[in-house]
Amino acid sequence: MSSAVDSPKSEKLVQPYPPSFVDRLMAWIERLPGSAWGFYLLASVIFVALGHGLRWLDGSIETGTFDPFRLITDFLTIYALAILHLLNSTARRSLEEFRSALGKPEAEYEKLRYELTTLSPRFVYIMTGIALPFAALSIAGDPAGWGIMDDSSLVTNVFSALQATLSTVSFIGLISNAIRQLRLINTIHKSANNISLYESHSHHAFSRLTVRAAIALVFPIYFYSFVVFLQIGRLGTMSAVDNLLVLFVILISAAVFILPLLGMRRRLLDEKGRLINESNRKFEATARILHERVEAEEFEKTGVLQSTMTSLLLERETLKKISTWPWEAETMRGFLSSVGLPILLWFITTYLGRFFQ
Repeated sequence: MSSAVDSPKSEKLVQPYPPSFVDRLMAWIERLPGSAWGFYLLASVIFVALGHGLRWLDGSIETGTFDPFRLITDFLTIYALAILHLLNSTARRSLEEFRSALGKPEAEYEKLRYELTTLSPRFVYIMTGIALPFAALSIAGDPAGWGIMDDSSLVTNVFSALQATLSTVSFIGLISNAIRQLRLINTIHKSANNISLYESHSHHAFSRLTVRAAIALVFPIYFYSFVVFLQIGRLGTMSAVDNLLVLFVILISAAVFILPLLGMRRRLLDEKGRLINESNRKFEATARILHERVEAEEFEKTGVLQSTMTSLLLERETLKKISTWPWEAETMRGFLSSVGLPILLWFITTYLGRFFQ
């Protein structure tokens, strides 16, 4: 993964806004020795060690044992930042693949790349202000779900509350950034002025980004439901606030994959229709000339015309077979299998589970 903040091209760009502290943090992580993923893994292990170490000390968890539910919250603390890093890296590659279709000058391309992969400080502050009340409501609605227990020490509960706040704020920030990128991708597709129906790689460029974002949003829900099922043999229940948040995440994940690509779908349909109409007009013009030659009994001149009509028919059939979906079939199957399962689990948990209790 590479950082937009440290890119040489980005340094030459007149930045529309300064990078946020989140982007500066990711840039700092990039400068560390080793892989960025190694850092995120190490950070997750540290959170696990801190969370469980405090609980071992106060006796709320037996020393040397691990609570699967606390492992979820420990890993979720760093999850959003790691996924944001991944999505930014994917966004840069997607934009590069779409570059030929974009047809923009270098300066405009760099501006789009910066906006696609860099958060503004104002955006981060606003999203933090919006997310903090949700974090407070989530903690108040189900404190035990975040590891805040009566038999835990004050230090452990304070750590759990801070961890819950950081996890909720960062995850809502990840959702908000996905929505922000959704709008930018739609703008990029609309502004592209060199769309070619035959360049399928550029049509599918952003589907990799949108499907990864969609899966990343629902993965914690799937993982949590899986752990709950393993622990108690059935899917548990959540607070009303958490249920609303889960429903929101599921809807957003579906929107994140599909909605940004609908603009490209319309562009491809328009381009396909234009090319087919153009082929039909040429076929009609050639057929008219052929009829004139036949009526004039100039049969020796019809061979080339017949060959041209055959080629135009072949072109039209080829155009009709070209897909206008801005994703590959494998991408759609991956989305349905990855996102559809958590949706089913959430529905069973929320509505059907009560009938089997």
